[in-house]
Amino acid sequence: MSTLPRKVAILGAGAIGCFVGTHWASVCHAAGIKLTLIGRAATWETLTPGPLRVTGGQTLETPLSMLDLQDSPATLADADLILLAHKSTGLQESIEQIRGNASEGATIVSLLNGVSPVDHLREALPNHEVVAGMVPLNVVWKSGNHLHRSSTGELALQRCRTSEALQGMVAGTGVPIQLHGDLKPLQYGKLLLNLINPINALSGLPLHTMLCQRAYRRVYAEVLREALSVYDAARIDWQKVGPLSPRFVHRLLLLPNALFNNTLLKIQRLDINSMTSMAADLAAGRPTEIETLTNEILRLAERSDTAAPYNTAISDLIRQAEAVGPPSQVWSAHALLNQLGIT
Repeated sequence: MSTLPRKVAILGAGAIGCFVGTHWASVCHAAGIKLTLIGRAATWETLTPGPLRVTGGQTLETPLSMLDLQDSPATLADADLILLAHKSTGLQESIEQIRGNASEGATIVSLLNGVSPVDHLREALPNHEVVAGMVPLNVVWKSGNHLHRSSTGELALQRCRTSEALQGMVAGTGVPIQLHGDLKPLQYGKLLLNLINPINALSGLPLHTMLCQRAYRRVYAEVLREALSVYDAARIDWQKVGPLSPRFVHRLLLLPNALFNNTLLKIQRLDINSMTSMAADLAAGRPTEIETLTNEILRLAERSDTAAPYNTAISDLIRQAEAVGPPSQVWSAHALLNQLGIT
């Protein structure tokens, strides 16, 4: 597809999908492109007649009339470009929906967490071009029609004719696109950041509150150090995501609270009340993305014959919590240190 699509569908439109759709709606409308957001009926039922409002960075209000809100995958039928914006736990469902409804040859852009989903999509959907994407920022529903961006970063896509056309169209919006020849190094870089997600889920605390406690940071520091060792052993080519190198972050995590809270925590500009999506999923009794996050490190460790006891222990605790369901055990920082044997 060398020209702009006639219809863009965002499949699995929750917080991220609605955030992207809200920012892209006006340019799609101006270009004569139909923009469809396919989400759950329960999501749309919570909306009021007013516009979708986005805060955090650029404040924007987009009338719902500019967004085609749907809850049926049948509306994929005439889409030239399909963005997957859901959790990686919904990957197989989306594959079946695309197989059953999308036009052959429609381009698929994966915004899913992790590295393996893109490979799985390419294997499962050989008649579609699959473009790797990465969303380094966090978006949460504040209430009703209000979405809040709680961290920084720009959408990254693998370079191809489709993404080049899309980049030009959305350049002036609040969700611009960076293009990369090979996105895997960035995906592996983001994976290192995402290793904090299961720790946050086990803590049951807002991320900012959790990071204010050095004992929790020690857990993340050990998980991060171990993952970097696995990358080295597996000869993984990775690139940092964000302003600081993970190797430097590892050292900062061990600083006393007073120093850390005035350096890295301020740079991250975290929303005071936000939690990771894995924390929200675990608290709600939904399956988590542990398979495409921490377990990716475990698969690399197995292939390179490298020990990863801390990441293994974190994965086991999440699986146990998933099996119990809410309310699952909330781990204090010191209890988690003891459970992992970190002294």
